[in-house]
Amino acid sequence: MTLRTLLLLILSLTITCCTDKPSDIRLSRVENLSSESPKEAWDSLGAINYDLLSDADKHYYDFLSVKVADKAYLTHSSDSLILKVIDFESKHQKYGRYSEALYYGGRVYSDLGDYPTALHYFQNAIDLLPPESTNLKLRCVVLSQTARLLNSLRLYSQAIPNIESAIAIDRQLKDSINEIYDLQLLGSIYLRSHNYRKAEKYFLEAMNLSKDKPTHHRAKSAMYLAEVKHRLGFIDSALVLIRNTPDLVNPIARNSALAYASEIYRSAGLIDTAYLYAHELINSPSTSNKETSYHILLSPPLRNKISPDSINKYLTDYLYLLETYYNENENQLALNQQSSFNYQLHERERTKAENSNILLKKWMIGCLFIILLLGIIILFLKNRDKNNILKLRDALENIDKLTLSLKGVSSEQPDKDNEVSILTPVNSNETVQDLRNKLRSKLLSIYNASTQPIFIDPQIIGSEAYSHLQDYISKGSEIKDNNPLWKKLERVILDCSPHFIENLRLLVGGKLTSYDLHTSILIKCGVQPLQMSSLLNRTKGTITSRRESLCFRVFDEKLGTKVIDGIIRLL
Repeated sequence: MTLRTLLLLILSLTITCCTDKPSDIRLSRVENLSSESPKEAWDSLGAINYDLLSDADKHYYDFLSVKVADKAYLTHSSDSLILKVIDFESKHQKYGRYSEALYYGGRVYSDLGDYPTALHYFQNAIDLLPPESTNLKLRCVVLSQTARLLNSLRLYSQAIPNIESAIAIDRQLKDSINEIYDLQLLGSIYLRSHNYRKAEKYFLEAMNLSKDKPTHHRAKSAMYLAEVKHRLGFIDSALVLIRNTPDLVNPIARNSALAYASEIYRSAGLIDTAYLYAHELINSPSTSNKETSYHILLSPPLRNKISPDSINKYLTDYLYLLETYYNENENQLALNQQSSFNYQLHERERTKAENSNILLKKWMIGCLFIILLLGIIILFLKNRDKNNILKLRDALENIDKLTLSLKGVSSEQPDKDNEVSILTPVNSNETVQDLRNKLRSKLLSIYNASTQPIFIDPQIIGSEAYSHLQDYISKGSEIKDNNPLWKKLERVILDCSPHFIENLRLLVGGKLTSYDLHTSILIKCGVQPLQMSSLLNRTKGTITSRRESLCFRVFDEKLGTKVIDGIIRLL
């Protein structure tokens, strides 16, 4: 297998992994329609034959089924589809839909009344959409929905930071409609937590933003603001704000407007109007806020307007409504407990699935690694002989340079009379250790043949670093390992013996400690063992032992400290 074949194999695997991209353009059109016309998007989605779609398009269809249903305000009644969608999107995050799938997971469980699980999905979506995210619109929606859910759970202090962050994004995106909704939500949170002054502030901001918007936006803010004025005791202001509001708000908010209006008119002593609004609220098909209407109608000021025959029916209906309300609370509490248990089960199953996926990925990575390793081994075996030859030649060249320098011959311009006898012939069968053995043999021969004392290089003696070294010797002071003097001495030695450290490493097999180097520098500078003990803050015995150890590492036998001193000064 050549390197080219291996690269082609990896490329083909990559292309294969990327061939499951959704391709049906009808699904993209449905998604584009989902925000502007959810009903039309829902109808268009239903007209697509699911069975004829590719696997990737089927997953996209499932995702759009949840999304469009939510946009069309269809109440989610099951979590089976959204769990399937989230599982797929978590494994295919390249499509960029995972955070949105988590958001719709929260919406589904909100409709199912499973608030803990809904919050879990909302929070996971927020984690995937940081403040610097490019999808700020989705982050804003998730924050707003999280705040709305926390408000329902009476977790006001937790809800406020989320809705404040959503408002900041609304302003950044210049989305005034969503800003109105979010300001109304923030005001209602402060209203429910009895912080009326802050509630008033945000409802006024929402009203001011609604001046050039459809009437129902301003009417809803006026409804909330009227309730704030009512609770603060400003009944006249509340009457001005609530007048005609039930007829101006959108149908979803009408029951709330009727409840606020009936309470405000009753507080103002306008019993007839309060009765009309409360009576209309009782007859509403929606159960929202109906307990308020019974409470008002059965209160002393309005009770006289009800015929004796109807009183008992109102009392019975009111009692039934209260019992239903408390039963729903108990059911919600039980649902929360059940959802907590289900969530734990879900987490365990998710962990098992993730572990299985991790194991599968590890197997795939392992197989790919083995393929790459086999390719590398094949290439290595083909080139090993060439590399060995190059290494041997490099080692031989270093040995020749060192031998020439020890003979006093320039490596750039060797003496022709010595060239044949000094240069080592290339033999590809020799190892580096063989070459080191030859080098050590030559060094010993040169050292033993030397009859003259080996002097310190005049360039070293005349240097400023050497002068500083003599000052330390005369004072008997220690030279610390981090003292700059070591570097200065090293530079001076390399100026006169450029291959000193390189050759020393070659002799000791490439492993040269800082202590070995410092000892060698002092030997090269002609420092005596007793002086070394002061400079290195070691006993004379330790210095002797270190020199013997260095000698043994070079020659693999004990030849004495004088030999290693002489060899180092020759380098």
